[in-house]
Amino acid sequence: MKTNLALALVLLAGLSINLTAQELPLLTEKQGTFEILSRTDYVGYDCGYTKAEVTANLQRITDLVSVVRQNPVLTDMKGFDGRARIYNLNCKEVSGYGIPARISFEFASWFRQKDGTPARGLIEPPEWSLYLNQAKPGWGASYSHDAKRGYFTATLEKRTPEPGIDVYDGEWFVIYDPSRPPYWIPVTVNEAFAAVRENSKKEDNEIAAQYLNEFIEKEWNDIPEDYRDKPAYFGGGISRVTHKPGYGDQDSIFPRIVKVNPEYWNRELPRSAIQIINFNSIQRKDYLRKIMEEYLEKNSISYNVKRFEVSFDMEEIRRLAPLIGR
Repeated sequence: MKTNLALALVLLAGLSINLTAQELPLLTEKQGTFEILSRTDYVGYDCGYTKAEVTANLQRITDLVSVVRQNPVLTDMKGFDGRARIYNLNCKEVSGYGIPARISFEFASWFRQKDGTPARGLIEPPEWSLYLNQAKPGWGASYSHDAKRGYFTATLEKRTPEPGIDVYDGEWFVIYDPSRPPYWIPVTVNEAFAAVRENSKKEDNEIAAQYLNEFIEKEWNDIPEDYRDKPAYFGGGISRVTHKPGYGDQDSIFPRIVKVNPEYWNRELPRSAIQIINFNSIQRKDYLRKIMEEYLEKNSISYNVKRFEVSFDMEEIRRLAPLIGR
């Protein structure tokens, strides 16, 4: 009980520092440092990776951190201490391969306390993350009727500024090997409805189940046969499956239902290799710059991460492409 109370007090103290920092003057010229919080336990014990694989993967991560650190904000460390922290990700994803990991770049801003001494908040500081070998991204919404197939939804808005770089909705990036098969493939209407029917069996109420199945089958029958082996979209009625991306004047509002393509992975490469990277990077720099200036005016501890986001542009994104194992 005493241990729990002590831990709670420590956490509250850390929270207090972070909250107070928003009102205390930032030390924007204070020289900062950078470190990688190296760890070899960032994979689950049940994932089956060998010590040699994890060690090799840690080297790949170190290489990636070095590339990101070429960013001017991380080269000239002023006003914050930077840390790269490694987190584990789900190693059991359907059609996954390689060691998945999240690399969190933390920006612990320096500020002046009321007694005049410098301080920084190290408990959950503002951060920006990259995700490695996670072909089913966290920003791809889960398909609600699927529990085991790994289906998810992907926005219709996609650009490929150059081979090996895709961007969704203008800010969600995927870095990949363009010489391989697509990293995602469509889920067909047939496949999506199979998941719907299986999920509907979980309904315990007999009457509710009867009505549910009637609605599902009506929606199925309303889809022309010619479209049932074509890509499915997340929309429509009870089933949430439709054969078209919209309706009426709104012809592009339903996201695609997709799944990871197992053929994307080069299984001749070691599992330690980086084969796909995804992250968020808003490219509307005027918008970000306005937020950054507001943060500086308010002495927000998020000021320095916004400085980084403003400066992280397409040139820096291109530097990540050679990290993909081929």
